[in-house]
Amino acid sequence: MSENDERRVLHADFFTENPEPRLIAGKSKSSGNWTFPPYLADPVSFLDDVEHTQLPRNGILHSFTIVRRSLPDFTVPFGLGLIDFPDQKIRVMAQVEADDLEKDLKLGIEVETIVGVVRKAKDGSDIYSYKFRPVK
Repeated sequence: MSENDERRVLHADFFTENPEPRLIAGKSKSSGNWTFPPYLADPVSFLDDVEHTQLPRNGILHSFTIVRRSLPDFTVPFGLGLIDFPDQKIRVMAQVEADDLEKDLKLGIEVETIVGVVRKAKDGSDIYSYKFRPVK
């Protein structure tokens, strides 16, 4: 990912930003099972015919919490959610950002994949990765 060349990125192989942010999952060619993060083999059938495939950009917020106390590398408060991709039968845990966490995060809302700061490095620099936000 050329955008990430000059910034620190966590799990850069789990997402793409071109042309828009999307997670990269694994899909077994024979069983059709999806996995995230993408594994080398299907965890159900154990077949090693998994190909990397982009997930839809948008998912559904299944559950969430607002983290108010965390390790020093994380800026609190932040949302932490379970995002469903129903057609792929995948549930992803990730940070969820919103203008107002208390008002904007609700069960069942549509959220979109974005890339943003997820924590700070020991030297104080930003570390980027995938996260989600409510669709406006």
